[in-house]
Amino acid sequence: MNGGLSREQNGFRERVRSFVENEISHARADALDRGDAFPHDILEKMAQQGLTAVNVPVHYGGEGGGDLEVMILCEELSRRSPALSWVLGNVILYGNNIIGVNGSEAQRNLFLPSLAKGRLLFAFGLTEPDAGSDAANINTTAQCQDSGPWIVTGGKTFITGGTVADYVVTFARTAPPRYKGITAFLVDTRDSGFSFSKIEKLGFRGSDTATLYFDQVPVPEEMILGGPEGLNRGWSQMVRLLNGERLSLAACSLGIGQAAFDAALDHVRQLPPPAVAGSRQATEHLLAEMAAQLEAARALAYRTAWMHTNKMECVRETSMSKLFCSETAKKIAVDAMAIMGPDGCDMALAAQRRLRDVLILSIGGGTSQIQKNIVAKTLGL
Repeated sequence: MNGGLSREQNGFRERVRSFVENEISHARADALDRGDAFPHDILEKMAQQGLTAVNVPVHYGGEGGGDLEVMILCEELSRRSPALSWVLGNVILYGNNIIGVNGSEAQRNLFLPSLAKGRLLFAFGLTEPDAGSDAANINTTAQCQDSGPWIVTGGKTFITGGTVADYVVTFARTAPPRYKGITAFLVDTRDSGFSFSKIEKLGFRGSDTATLYFDQVPVPEEMILGGPEGLNRGWSQMVRLLNGERLSLAACSLGIGQAAFDAALDHVRQLPPPAVAGSRQATEHLLAEMAAQLEAARALAYRTAWMHTNKMECVRETSMSKLFCSETAKKIAVDAMAIMGPDGCDMALAAQRRLRDVLILSIGGGTSQIQKNIVAKTLGL
């Protein structure tokens, strides 16, 4: 990476870290996991601190940040509670980023000022029971007759924020071609025909996940993502977002991995001195490996973010970052639990929660196997 983070970006990290320390206690993070209720109060505090505006352009009321700032935010939140990264993601990723990158000017003017203030929540409606890694295999359809609204019919599953979103960016088939026949609609969840059911999951509790149902939901033409010109361009719009999403998930992994490492290190430091010199060497070596793995993962992810910010080709690197950071954090979480012994398995402590949380990061946003496929393809294989 060219020179590392700027002074402003390092200052932003300190700002987010201070917010976490002052506003999100360990007890609050544990309660969020146990209760699994969307934390509207914490999101409001984030908005008051300007965190919901981080990646909104200044002229729409935002702070004008980009991928690096979003990564910093996701990493620091995830050190305390990765679910909060996904809670905020319903604003900064599925709202600010999608509308900012793919929205029409009318849609940017309509949504971005409210998103910057944390007053709207968006969800990303792509995954279906038969369209997971094969995302283009969607069965949700949208039809338009006699110049009326588009009628969306179908269902989505494993949708983050699906029970609380004001709008769902819903991908539906509007023409036969596999990739050039998909359109993204901005579905207002207040409209008739929309409903949902919550999914209980292992980790990231507090960030809700839902199955969504679209029973002939009417959507006006102006709510096609990008305006009427966005018809049948949903796939290309989605592809523009993939690099940023992978980097955000890599940052979540870094935050979990760092928290797991810190807890294991503190645990060992508090143990009484070993009776025999060198008898703790295996644990010390494991901690050294964990520290090195974290630094390597962080260097890869932030260098890739710098490449993306500077509009360099980085599909391979974003897949590498998502793959390496998630798998590294998973290993660190497991190793930390082993180092901590019984404390690692105590449901009253956070070590087990970090393992439950980190598992989804090698699945969501493209599985580790899909990331390997992408890297292999870029290698000419």
